[in-house]
Amino acid sequence: MTARGQSVAALAGGVAALLGVVGCAIVDPAAAGTGWLVGFVFWAQILVGSLSLMMIHRLTSGGWGEIIAPVTEPSAAAIPLLLLLAVPIFVAIPALYPWAQRPLTVKPDVLSLYLNRPAFVVRSLVALAGWSALAFFLPRAAGGRGQLLAALGLAFHAVIISSVSIDWYLSIEAPFTSSSFGASVAITSLVAALAWATMWMPAPDDEPAIGDVGALLLATILGITYIDFMAVLVIWYGDLPREEAWFVARSHLPWTALAGAAFALGSLIPTLVLLQSRVRNQRRPLRVVGIITLVGIAANDAYLIAPARGVAALPSALLAVIGMGLIIISVTSFLARSGAPRLFAWGPSDVR
Repeated sequence: MTARGQSVAALAGGVAALLGVVGCAIVDPAAAGTGWLVGFVFWAQILVGSLSLMMIHRLTSGGWGEIIAPVTEPSAAAIPLLLLLAVPIFVAIPALYPWAQRPLTVKPDVLSLYLNRPAFVVRSLVALAGWSALAFFLPRAAGGRGQLLAALGLAFHAVIISSVSIDWYLSIEAPFTSSSFGASVAITSLVAALAWATMWMPAPDDEPAIGDVGALLLATILGITYIDFMAVLVIWYGDLPREEAWFVARSHLPWTALAGAAFALGSLIPTLVLLQSRVRNQRRPLRVVGIITLVGIAANDAYLIAPARGVAALPSALLAVIGMGLIIISVTSFLARSGAPRLFAWGPSDVR
């Protein structure tokens, strides 16, 4: 099958999977909306994380950014697609978020100034539009202009990621709060983008910079493990009933299984494997680590969001992750054929 045929097949499969989510919405709109949100945040992490890596590389340089550029640049260029994928979330706000269902449970000043539907939509649109603009202009800005844009873009990203991560994740089970959650989402997006890049980067097996990519993946995984562990430790030591209730709601199956999968696949196994230099420096074993890590991140996103609507949200979440993924792969493949850096740029001898 030709590359164009593969893209069309991926697009058709993605649309079919998302139609399955629509079918679930007929039976249980809240559960389907929650599943859609899981798929949205998972792929948003990969695309936005790719943009973050581009901005970091523009300021720091290095061979690691050059060998993953054929993945990160078309992935970042697909960020505008998130504007379309966010529309069902905006429509489903009354069914998804407790502050929209029971406004009397939220402090009046918080409700009027922050947790309300117009403000939620505006913040999300500002974030997605800003990231889209950065993804468009950064590859076209050279030299000092590009470095300045990357620096300003990282400052914008640091501010906006803290806001929308609270909106998209935490406010679905208000009043749970975490001052480190924005940093957790930001670093997880770097992990997701690096894992995605290890799967597709068209580098030869003897490329020295592969080891740098593997080391960066290890460092970011260790970073997110530390931040999340400290957040849990603070809640446990602080004996905070409001936060503890959030964990109690996840103290039974299938949430304990999802938590275990998220830790094992997203942290423990990748860390132990990446500590071995022969894995970090070889493309094919690094690709397997990337796949395992992404599965762990998907499990973590489901663990964070799905319990708000129960087990019924999990089938929709699986369909949303698969459907959005196939559509995004189709779009990035189209961008590659249109002249953007190619996602599938390897030759037959590279795929073994």
